[in-house]
Amino acid sequence: MIKSDSLYQVLLKYDFELIRGNEGISEYIYNHLKQYYNDIDDAISKKNDFLGETFVDMLKEKMPLLSELCECIPSVLSKFDDGHIQKAYNESVALFDKAKPYFFQRLSYSSYNGDYYRIRQGDFRITDPTYSKQQKMELFHIKRTLRNRIGAYRYSVAGYPCLYLASDSDLAWFECGMPKQFSYCKMRITEEGENALKLVDFSFRPVETISAFNIWVLNARRCGNEESEIIQYYEFLIRYIITYPFAAACSVKVKDRGAKFVQEYIFPQLFMQWIRESDDIDGVRYRSSLKSDLLKYRTAVNVALPVKSFRADGLDDNLAAKIAISDIGYIDVNKEFTKHQDIIIKIKEYKCELRQYMIAAECCGDYVIELIDLCDYVINIYTALMEGDYTNADLLFTCLNQLCDHLHIVNKYHDTIIQESIEKAPSVKRDFIEVSVAKKHFEDLQKLTDKIISKNMAFNLPFEDLGNFEHL
Repeated sequence: MIKSDSLYQVLLKYDFELIRGNEGISEYIYNHLKQYYNDIDDAISKKNDFLGETFVDMLKEKMPLLSELCECIPSVLSKFDDGHIQKAYNESVALFDKAKPYFFQRLSYSSYNGDYYRIRQGDFRITDPTYSKQQKMELFHIKRTLRNRIGAYRYSVAGYPCLYLASDSDLAWFECGMPKQFSYCKMRITEEGENALKLVDFSFRPVETISAFNIWVLNARRCGNEESEIIQYYEFLIRYIITYPFAAACSVKVKDRGAKFVQEYIFPQLFMQWIRESDDIDGVRYRSSLKSDLLKYRTAVNVALPVKSFRADGLDDNLAAKIAISDIGYIDVNKEFTKHQDIIIKIKEYKCELRQYMIAAECCGDYVIELIDLCDYVINIYTALMEGDYTNADLLFTCLNQLCDHLHIVNKYHDTIIQESIEKAPSVKRDFIEVSVAKKHFEDLQKLTDKIISKNMAFNLPFEDLGNFEHL
């Protein structure tokens, strides 16, 4: 089905792996959207059996609009690059107003994707219930009086508060920079119906979108619905195609997160300024744009909610009224790994046994050296985790994933590894390598490492399901 439609192939190609390399953001977005438009234009002139003529004709009517949007977005960025900030802002407002009818919007409340997580580095646990609300304020957005602490982020400018939330506790930890010690809470949007928070939704991705669209259309056709009754589904996919340029321009991965000026933030910050001035949109829902293989297949989303109206205490009036906050939990990542210290001691003892075997045996085979190296790898990673002796948590946990994969391969093919060790040994000493002993060496290491090494250990932190929700 999908293979027979040229347009599907194009949409799957644009999977939000947006990395600008050495291009400036204006040049990168210009080239990307130009190619996107040309690919769409080319695809609708080719074979699209499943989508059909009605859909293609509807999309053709929207191609002038898509062309305009793909030209205007780089134009806004170019004006900003040239220092014409006011012109860039005015042009962006007109652009967002024009595209507004096509933006996906969703209401977010407690029973409909309305529970989120918030993390802050440090210990903010509530020790005295009398000051519960005051302590919970520490995990809300930064107050107006402390705006000098606010840096620039994807959807917010320096000095102005914005409440960032994540639908998954692990994603919240990643977005916060994977701190070693942190506090966390759950935030619940309590208002429902039209009073719920209204979000522009940039979280759609091509595989999920096409899959959902296919199911809707197939079901409608199997039920014998007329083409006119299926148009609402066609309009959904057309809206996705029309709004992709905006979602893409807001989702370019940051090349240098430590830079004082981040080019990738220009367009999403302009978009958030438009939301801040809106009377009927409260924020944006989006996927993480972090460059991390650990997050590659996770479907959790972020939400950014700009402050629009300050209360006397410096919090946003609307957000404080609609979002209830749970008690505060605390995690020390390094302490979590010290729980396995006894296993690390046993791995060290196992390593010593291997060394003693090397000394005593007439011939032990190269596999022993490989097992000793694996022991060192496990010991070094766990020592860094237990002592907090690392600066790049993403890299360290990625190494743990790779180590898990390597151990799996070693265990699965240990017979081959042993046989290769025998063949590499001098012919006069091959008989001294005892296969049964070698197998036991592999089995012993597997029993030890299985207790502490598993896939995606970055997502196994002990987050509690916190309660006692309060409005601030």
